[in-house]
Amino acid sequence: MSTSRGSETADSTDDDTSQAPHARRSKVWEHYEQELVVVKGDLKAVCKYCRAQLHTKFGTSSLRTYIAEACRPIEDACRKRFELTMEKRPSEGMLVFDEKVSRELMIKFCIHAEIPFLKFEDPHLQPWIDSLQPTFQIKGRHMIHDDAMKMYKGMKKDIEVELQNLDYCICLTSDMWTSS
Repeated sequence: MSTSRGSETADSTDDDTSQAPHARRSKVWEHYEQELVVVKGDLKAVCKYCRAQLHTKFGTSSLRTYIAEACRPIEDACRKRFELTMEKRPSEGMLVFDEKVSRELMIKFCIHAEIPFLKFEDPHLQPWIDSLQPTFQIKGRHMIHDDAMKMYKGMKKDIEVELQNLDYCICLTSDMWTSS
């Protein structure tokens, strides 16, 4: 038995590249060992839970099915979480991530909940955000501050335009006093 890493096979003299593993983008690989094993000339993935060896020649569908249905030692919570990540959603309601919209909604929430900008430098925040959307990066409190200021200036400009377009006069009175 020999092992393989990345796109290199253990047998460098073997010219058959049809079995060379591709980049591992699927989440199913979290449940299998990083190194593939060669059994009778075929590359196989090894389950982290029960050490079962599965064929990977035609993609990851057999690996997904095995984790979702057949692997006995896997915890139910882990299996359920895996199944939820593998669920196909209908195309008409497909979520498209928009960083600009997410940042705007995050700023609105921060202002509403009065969250200090310093909280965005907490080391536990980015891993949580990565679990929701790995491409969304928060670069610290300065980014949050800049986004909040942009939002403030935009809202201020909108109010100025709205007030200028009114057909009415507005009179603001202030009572200035000091206590002794």
